[in-house]
Amino acid sequence: MQRFRVECNFGSKYFDDIFNARRYFYKCIERDLQVELWKVTYHHCAAKKEYSAKQELMEFYGYLPF
Repeated sequence: MQRFRVECNFGSKYFDDIFNARRYFYKCIERDLQVELWKVTYHHCAAKKEYSAKQELMEFYGYLPF
């Protein structure tokens, strides 16, 4: 399963598709918020009863802390 997470100054919001995630991402930029767009992929192996997740940063807007 694949989802998209937008993190900004007010917390995180999850989306099932990239179009709505990007729309919210750009709305946060218009409000001059620090924002990140992540792609989160979940994996489940029923045989081993294991769950895992992979996160990839797709875009960010704002200042770097260093």
